Amino acid sequence: IGGLLAALMRIQLGTPDNTFLDAETYNQVFTMHGTTMMFLFAIPFIEALATYLLPLMLGTRDLPFPRLTALSYWTYLFGGLLIYSSFLFGLAPDGGWFAYVPLTNRQYSPGLNLDFWDIALSVAEIAAMGAAAELIVSVLRMRAPGMSINRIPVFAWAMLVTAFMIIFGFTPLIVGTFMLELDRKGLTSFFVPEAGGDPLLWQHLFWVFGHPEVYIMFLPAVGIVTQIVQVFSRRPVMSYTLAVLAIVATGFLSFGLWAHHMYATGIPPIALGYFAAASTIIAIPTGVQVVGWVATLWSGR
Repeated sequence: IGGLLAALMRIQLGTPDNTFLDAETYNQVFTMHGTTMMFLFAIPFIEALATYLLPLMLGTRDLPFPRLTALSYWTYLFGGLLIYSSFLFGLAPDGGWFAYVPLTNRQYSPGLNLDFWDIALSVAEIAAMGAAAELIVSVLRMRAPGMSINRIPVFAWAMLVTAFMIIFGFTPLIVGTFMLELDRKGLTSFFVPEAGGDPLLWQHLFWVFGHPEVYIMFLPAVGIVTQIVQVFSRRPVMSYTLAVLAIVATGFLSFGLWAHHMYATGIPPIALGYFAAASTIIAIPTGVQVVGWVATLWSGR
């Protein structure tokens, strides 16, 4: 469905002065495509893959809490159905998948469009956090006898770091969507400057999730590539320790550079310099990974 929404956007953008989608419909398609790919595809797909592979890799029959696994799945499904049910009422979210205020407060989005987004997204986030907790316990407590933490597959390390990132990254987002919903109901004024609130607070809350999210999608792919490179090179990855430390460093640094999404918001230059430096430094562990892959292939057969 996310791909079909992307195709509709491409058709609209394919020719100048196109009237294939009107402005309101385009906003809904754009918002739902981004929301779908970020929250209903990328993270659930990664967690589902890990749910299948980690017991096989760690030598255990199942994840530690099968009912929590099932609950997370049904919660995710309910959240997805809830947000897509908005199309049935002609009330699909239309404020962008990043839901910037003041565009998404009561004054500029008076309908229920963004309420669908707020509530359904929170449901899907709870599912992601439940699955992440499951994966953390699996890696730390469900390993086969004799499999110490420094002998687990690199993919397991990647998923362990990713799961911690989901826990720490989704928490501020759930708090932010709750605050936005309270604002929309007129109960609070967290993001309303006339009442002492701060619209930039939403951007901070969203991007302190939204940038680690990039690496939540990236690190499992790094783990997968490392596994594949080892198999086809017929040798262990060049420096297991460096590969793991690079994954951990990427996860840690990813929480220190969210404001590079906010360079045009008037943040003091000294802060922008810090975030620019962090944005550059995070390339180093990625480079370590790539050099490790090349060296593994080079020395393999």
